[in-house]
Amino acid sequence: MALPNFVTCILATGLCGVMLVAMLEKLVPVVPSIGIYLFFGLTAGSEFSAVIPLVIISAFGSMAGSLCWYYLARFSGASPGLRSLSAWLGRFTAARRASGWYAESMTRMALVQLVPAARVYSGLASSMVSIDAIRFAVATFIGCLIWNGALISAGWMVRHF
Repeated sequence: MALPNFVTCILATGLCGVMLVAMLEKLVPVVPSIGIYLFFGLTAGSEFSAVIPLVIISAFGSMAGSLCWYYLARFSGASPGLRSLSAWLGRFTAARRASGWYAESMTRMALVQLVPAARVYSGLASSMVSIDAIRFAVATFIGCLIWNGALISAGWMVRHF
């Protein structure tokens, strides 16, 4: 099976490429994460032990991408446009209730990483409701371990069974 050139370039970079692609998937979600992580599993080595570093490195990359969104919102929070958006959203009872529900539990923050559309921009929401960066990073990493691990493992199983 002949792979396209860009795919072979990504595969040639090894785990650094996996981390970079995982980070970029969070920043610019052109290709859905389901496809990317299944592809990583399909191209993993013949032993299942090759999946474990892929899962860990891709979770770090995903977390890094989420932290980019988090700090983008945090540092641009001084801008009048973002402050007014946050104040406008705060007027809605449902938005206040949802942000409180989300912020009170690390488990909930981790589970957001299992929702395809929400996982990409959870950093923006977390920054706007003033969640601590370390709590957000840990919860995001755990959620990404689950999401990426399930998809990469599924890709590996499709190829080997």
